Amino acid sequence: MTTDELIAELPAVACMAVTLAAFSSAGAWRALRVAGATDARRMAMWKFATPALLALAVVAAVIAWSPEGPLPPDSATPKASYNAKSALIQLAVNAALAAPFIAWVVWRRKGAAALGIGQQDALRSLAIGACVSLACIAMLGKLSASFWSSPGTWWLLLAMLGVGASEELIFRGLLLGSLAKRLSRPSAEVWSAIIFSVVHIPQRIGVGMSTVEIAVSVLILFIWGWCYAAAMRTGRNVPGLALVHAITNVCVIP
Repeated sequence: MTTDELIAELPAVACMAVTLAAFSSAGAWRALRVAGATDARRMAMWKFATPALLALAVVAAVIAWSPEGPLPPDSATPKASYNAKSALIQLAVNAALAAPFIAWVVWRRKGAAALGIGQQDALRSLAIGACVSLACIAMLGKLSASFWSSPGTWWLLLAMLGVGASEELIFRGLLLGSLAKRLSRPSAEVWSAIIFSVVHIPQRIGVGMSTVEIAVSVLILFIWGWCYAAAMRTGRNVPGLALVHAITNVCVIP
């Protein structure tokens, strides 16, 4: 893996950092609304403003730094190779992977919260996820009408929504919640990220990655898993993370 290839991964890592910052800021906003004392409000304001400003700075820096810059709306962009059959197969695979975990939650009568789905903040989570997704599209250079008007892109998006939903329900919902009951919250976040990155190794081997490429991929997946797990500390809902997960995948898959 060359230096240029490593640098090319930085916008994706930036998307993960922006996701964490956005959900952390949203959590601080909730605390700010209920803070009573002046000192408490001041602290809540800092916790809200700091990640929000950092997220905006990262988005602006990545867009400005990108060698090619964001694609203009009429730029010719390679179409995604997905079709209806590929999308449906991917959805079936992810449904099969998630089904045992969902069945276990239903059998144990734990409720949707065990999978990281809360009734109060689900819509807010989706709204934040939509905003972060737009920022990621810009940072990953996919501001292209031809890309998003391609049927292949929409089939790919459908498939990746299945990937995002299943992986977030399992790793940031059920697994993270279970680990947090047995470990400190920071330790649970780290271990969930480790497991998230390790379970992807067979897939990387299957596509013929070299040892170095696998190592880099696992590191990026660990950062991804940790950022999303930490975002759940204040975000408390996986729907928004699942949406960002899906959009990120669409933008980075060739």
